[in-house]
Amino acid sequence: MSTQINIIPTAQAHLEHLPHYNSGGNRYGYGDYISFVALQPEYGTTDYPTQITFSIQDFDNNDVYNVSTMVEIYESISGKRIHVFPWTFRDVGDFSLYYQFTRKGSYQIVLSIVNSNNNNNDSLRELASYLPPSSSSIDPPRSILGDVSDCDCTRTIFNISVASNFGDIRNALYFISIIAPVTLLGIVLIKNYSKKRRELKEGQKGRRVRRGGYIVSDDLDVSNNENNNNNETSSSSVADSKQLIKHLIMLLALAGGIVHLVVFPGHGSLHIYYSIFLLAAAGAQITYGVLYFLIMLSKPFYEVSDQQQQEVIKSTYRYNMAVNLFGFVGTAVLVGLYIYVVIYPPPLSPTNQPEEIEIAGILSKSVEIALLIGIAFIIRWDRQAFKHISMEIRR
Repeated sequence: MSTQINIIPTAQAHLEHLPHYNSGGNRYGYGDYISFVALQPEYGTTDYPTQITFSIQDFDNNDVYNVSTMVEIYESISGKRIHVFPWTFRDVGDFSLYYQFTRKGSYQIVLSIVNSNNNNNDSLRELASYLPPSSSSIDPPRSILGDVSDCDCTRTIFNISVASNFGDIRNALYFISIIAPVTLLGIVLIKNYSKKRRELKEGQKGRRVRRGGYIVSDDLDVSNNENNNNNETSSSSVADSKQLIKHLIMLLALAGGIVHLVVFPGHGSLHIYYSIFLLAAAGAQITYGVLYFLIMLSKPFYEVSDQQQQEVIKSTYRYNMAVNLFGFVGTAVLVGLYIYVVIYPPPLSPTNQPEEIEIAGILSKSVEIALLIGIAFIIRWDRQAFKHISMEIRR
């Protein structure tokens, strides 16, 4: 008894990207197939022909072959059929059609599918897929769109909307939703950075003087003002550079997450799990950026007075180190995976080919490499500062 091995890779709707509007599928519908649709542009347009892309799968998410299709377009309000693409034989179930909508409004696209190798179908239906378009290869319009009488086929109904200005409105909302929080974050960061710089410059007064850039001191020796000024200048410069790098780390983490948010829909044509992974990576990077923002708002462990409990310094240092290691390890994994997939075929790849090197990928990895360098610097600086503070406390 031999075991049959399925060598056909599974697919998840071979669309050019994961659409967010004017898309759909009948994953739980009746018939022998699962059908998906997407428009390009997604919001439709009356200015030029719209690309209507279909992807037909079986219920195991495999490609289908040797099918005949008929596509009808109906007006939703009047129920009138305004266009029909005749029965056409297709060697694979992924295909695109073009139609220019004459006016904005709601429409229904009906996809009819029949297996051309099915001997139970009407002989005319089998031959219609090979004939030139004519009245014999077009079914009459139906008042009930899902009606399959006189048609041994699967009929799937998709609802779409075409609006002349929706694309501009959607893009404007996307722009506002991104630029508004980024602007607010930028204002908060500028104020926080200015506050830190002001504190560093005023550190020579009272309790905010640092010895060697690490720890707080209570008193100033007037006889050593010149040496103290030099030490304070050096300390302020180092701490100021550290604050700048912290801000850059947070911005780089957020930038990497935004890049992944932009590119994740385009990977759905290869496999849905690729898009899920990129979306998860974007969420992790943005989460890390937010955590780092919270760290910058809190009091650093090296500014905690040695009169306070040593456990406070230790716990703050460990928290900072945990966040830094989370960002460093996660970013290193993303860089390593990218290097792997551009050299070898990635797991679950339907093409069994390495990924192409694209501008978005280069930009994303450049940001992440810079992020790794910044995190490594902060980890090293914090470790040295904590060691120095621990020695001061033991004295």
